[in-house]
Amino acid sequence: MAPPLGNPKYVRFTTFRKNGDAVPTPVWFALDADGTYVFRTDADSGKVKRMRHTPRVEVAASDVRGRVADGAPTYTGTAEIIEDPAAMAPAEQVMATKYGLMWKLIGLGGAFQRLIGRTTTASAVIRVTLGDSAE
Repeated sequence: MAPPLGNPKYVRFTTFRKNGDAVPTPVWFALDADGTYVFRTDADSGKVKRMRHTPRVEVAASDVRGRVADGAPTYTGTAEIIEDPAAMAPAEQVMATKYGLMWKLIGLGGAFQRLIGRTTTASAVIRVTLGDSAE
């Protein structure tokens, strides 16, 4: 069975504040072999902070700016934060396979930052299990 969202290049990934307000963010998003979706972000990002108090998320295929096409379905889901480097490796490989050269360039940017002595924040992988369409 094909995943309901497919494998879009970008998605609008929506997390929720404690008061219930939605906070949408466009992210790269890759389909893992187990049918879940993964992406990488800074471990101290706002979306990770929001997911620490509620793992409920919404996801819709979008463009690079997070704009969703008219009629495109939005899916509810549950997000898991993964910060162990060994557990992050398979998801990193899925992202590298999907995004190719662009993924490598991002990795080189981080390596350059470390080389010149600028600390970079730790990364986290977010694993999302989708449920039903929210519409």
